[in-house]
Formats: sequence, C-alpha cells, structure tokens
Amino acid sequence: MTEAEVATLYADYGYFLFRRCYAFLGDSATAHDAVQEVFVRALSHAQAFRGDASPRTWLCRIADHLCVDLLRRRSRSPVRPQLDDGEPDLASHARSDDGDTLVLARRLLEQLGPESQRLAVLYYVDELTQEQLADELGISRRTVGKRLQALLLQARALLGLEEEAS
Repeated sequence: MTEAEVATLYADYGYFLFRRCYAFLGDSATAHDAVQEVFVRALSHAQAFRGDASPRTWLCRIADHLCVDLLRRRSRSPVRPQLDDGEPDLASHARSDDGDTLVLARRLLEQLGPESQRLAVLYYVDELTQEQLADELGISRRTVGKRLQALLLQARALLGLEEEAS
C-alpha cells in the first residue's frame, strides 16, 4: 500500500474514524491525534492488510485498539488531561449531577475489556444488528445477545451507582 493509497483512505474514512475515536475518547484534540496515529499505523503496517476485510473494517480495528489503549493509559494516570480552556476533560466529571449520557457511556467503556468495548462500539456507535455483529465477531447470534445483555447489566449497575452518589 502506497502513501497515495493511504491518503485516499484518509479522504474516504478520516471523518468517520474521527467520530468513532471521539465517541471513545471524548475530546476532539485527542480524537484528531488518534486518527492521525491510525493512519500512521496503517501506513507502517500496510503489508499486513491482506484484503480479507474491507479497508474500513481494517481501519476501525486499528482505531478501536488505539482508543482502548489510550483509555487504559488515561485510567491509570492520576492526572486527567486538560482541554485548551483549562477545564478537565468530560471523563473527569463522571460523578457530577448533570446526568450526561455520554459521560456515563465513557465511564462504562473504560470499565470493559477490549472485546466488550468493541462489541459496545459496533452495536451502539456503528449500529450493527445482532446478526451483523455475529458475522463481524465470528460468534453466534445467541452469544451476541448474551454479551449485549451483560453490557446492559453493567450499564444499569453504573447508573445505580450514579443514583446512589447523587
């Protein structure tokens, strides 16, 4: 894969990947950096792309792994990154009383393992059906349903904690 081909992929999928990374990470500067890193990794590992999946799927996998790694590092860091205006990022406000669904979703994502995070993003962000998820993940539709049910239980538990803290 040449640099020109990667540039074409960026033109075709850059905004889509930005939205995906933003859904994971919660601020535009970090999401922009993540998208740039996705294409750096795509260019440096272009020989690994065999065409078994679509370029979009390949780039999404790179983005998902990168965002999960960034979330893990963020959760281990005692100091949260600051936005340009000096305010902490949204994740640091996760215990506030504003009830922001996006903040709760990010908190939940940070608590999930990589496979569950991928399932949640594919289902809730990419809006794949359970049948499409089964095909994408190589598992049965029934297993997809069980995993989605487990995600809902975790989300409800998180919401329960939010209500108790209020």
